[in-house]
Order: sequence, then C-alpha cells, then structure tokens
Amino acid sequence: MLDFEKVIPEDVGISSTGLISFARKLEYNNIPMHSIIVMRHGKICMESYYAPYTRDTLHRMFSVTKSFVSLAIGLLADEGRISLDDHIADYFPEKQPETGVHPYMQMLTIRQMLTMRTCHDKNAYKIGDSPDWVGSFFTVTPDHVPGTNFSYDTASTHTLGALVEKLTGMEL
Repeated sequence: MLDFEKVIPEDVGISSTGLISFARKLEYNNIPMHSIIVMRHGKICMESYYAPYTRDTLHRMFSVTKSFVSLAIGLLADEGRISLDDHIADYFPEKQPETGVHPYMQMLTIRQMLTMRTCHDKNAYKIGDSPDWVGSFFTVTPDHVPGTNFSYDTASTHTLGALVEKLTGMEL
C-alpha cells in the first residue's frame, strides 16, 4: 500500500472545522460509514475508520471500480498518454487471435468503451470459459458496430483497467 504524507487540514487549505462538521452531519443523519480519507495535493488531511472497520479491512468494491478505472483513463488522457479516440486493439496485440481481430473490434475506441457502447451485446467475460477476461474481450465475436448500442459490459472496464496497468506499470 502507498504511504502518503499526513498533514493537518489547514496545511492544504482545508478547514478542520469544516471536516469535523462534515463528519458530525454523517453521524447525525445516520449514514453508515466504514472509512473516510480526504486528500488534497497528494497529502492526507483526514483519515477516519468506524468500528468495526480498520485501515486493513478489505471491501468488495464491485462496480464502483468502474468509476476509478474511468478516472484513471481520464488522467492518462489529460497527461497526453492516450486519446479517448485511440483504438483499444492497438494496445493489446498480444491478446488478439492469431487470425486477427474482428473489424468491429479494430474500430472500437476507448471513448466507446467508457460509455459502454462496445461491439458486444453482453458481458464478454461471461462468454466461454477463459479466465483471461482481456483475452476474451478481444476474441468473442462482436455483435454489432461499436458506438451503436449500449450494453453494460464489465469486460470492457476490466480491459480499460488492464490498459491503465500496462501504461503506468502499477496495479489497480
């Protein structure tokens, strides 16, 4: 786990009183909390855990992960390391079938993946028995031209996560 510098809120321009008020409002409104971490300028200025949870308590994140992957993709685009209009197949030649990737898959952009408008009608990772979700994403036969239909496809986000890992050298 990364260790971030911890500072008092005022050191990063945040009011301690405001953070305390925020925490009290959560409690007053009976909003069940597990933990809160507030960061600014790469420094932690508030870190709280609510019993029975601790810093080391693991949580199943499920689809909230899609938000973090999308954020990471946005940061890579902001840094100029990718374009949202790049074709995802260009980043994963090693995952494509030896016979070549389907033309619809070759057309698929990162932007279309972020908006769940891939070329699959259903979750590509659930088709077949492969434990390699990224490989499945590229080998499952597409159903339609990308960008034309909305379909909630977890394998798409998983593939974008693999792209983040590939370009940053860091695990998500």
